[in-house]
Amino acid sequence: MSNYQYVNFLWDDAKAASLDPVGRLAYRSNILGSDQRITNTGGGNTSSKVIEKDPLTGESTEVLWVKGSGGDLRTSTRENFSSLYQEKLMNLQALYAAREDKGLKAPAEDDMVGMYTHATFNLNPRASSIDTPLHSFIPAKFVDHMHPNAIISLAASENCEKLTQEIFGGEMAYVPWMRPGFELGLAMQEIVRKNPKVKSIMMGQHGFISWDDDEISCYTYTLVCIE
Repeated sequence: MSNYQYVNFLWDDAKAASLDPVGRLAYRSNILGSDQRITNTGGGNTSSKVIEKDPLTGESTEVLWVKGSGGDLRTSTRENFSSLYQEKLMNLQALYAAREDKGLKAPAEDDMVGMYTHATFNLNPRASSIDTPLHSFIPAKFVDHMHPNAIISLAASENCEKLTQEIFGGEMAYVPWMRPGFELGLAMQEIVRKNPKVKSIMMGQHGFISWDDDEISCYTYTLVCIE
């Protein structure tokens, strides 16, 4: 899609090319957050999975950079993103699965939030968001979670699941409302495992999340869904 009526396509190839991967994440976040039709002030989050040199081993490792707690996408800089070892985040699933008190809003799920600190990469002081599992557990390099007016009008409707299927077909899945956190991340992971063709998920009473392994395609697809 080259023409947009309801959102602004703001990606500048020259600007993006001048930035490193984390800089491009901040740039993507800024241009998404600059349009309140895409997400509300302080709402939504973005992420990139980046290969970095581990300061402990000197080896290459996958790092999840994701907007941390607080801040606004429109004005976010590198300092607003937490960085975590992706492998350690994935390994938390086994720790969680071993708990007998797991489940939505359960003590085990609450405890997982405190465990993200143990996966911190390179002593980054930015506190991780409760949405971290949503970005970690989706097997794509780039993830956008937005709260667009147009999407919320569907997400908050009585027939959300039906309308999602009618409008987006099998490209966008549906998950009923869950409190953001570990259980929601696991539910999204299972959706993608069962249907690898899914490119986005409607979050009941919330918003939506979309992804791609190409950075510009991720940004563009977020706009296309809203359009």
